Amino acid sequence: MYKNKDTLALSVIQQYVETGSELVVKEKEVDRKLRQKAACFVTVYVNGGLRGCTGNAVTSGPLYKTIIHNAVETISHDYRFLPITKEDLPDLTVEVSVLTPLTIYQPKNNQSLLTFLAQRKPGLVVKKIGLSALFLPQVWKELPNAENFLSRLCVKAGLSPGAWKEHATFWIFSVH
Repeated sequence: MYKNKDTLALSVIQQYVETGSELVVKEKEVDRKLRQKAACFVTVYVNGGLRGCTGNAVTSGPLYKTIIHNAVETISHDYRFLPITKEDLPDLTVEVSVLTPLTIYQPKNNQSLLTFLAQRKPGLVVKKIGLSALFLPQVWKELPNAENFLSRLCVKAGLSPGAWKEHATFWIFSVH
């Protein structure tokens, strides 16, 4: 029985790397909390360094199925990294971040946005002119400055670094 989201993701990754096939998990083999609908991101590290992160911000089905899909995508299709190999497995760690529902955040002005973000350090989605990007709350460890966080998020979306300053839409969330 799979009771832990990270253990499930690690089992999926090991199966896929060793055999090339997805782990088949039946609903009765997972804990009740993993059967609930939830969005998640699967982040993979090798020797402590980021080696992939894939997920979804909107709930699409039972969490265990989303974990299985995102784990395979992370290790094999994150365009920023080479696929995970058998040699990586002994030094691999995984983190599954389950997202709370996205909540629109409409700041009064840019300064109130910066202050809010600096104090709360939420996960954040930015959207402008049809382009969007998401940073998990964990990214605050690497980018602790709110203005830099926003600028890098805009660049990830394919926008200019200062695009957040005018006519952008924001959604916040937390993870567990």
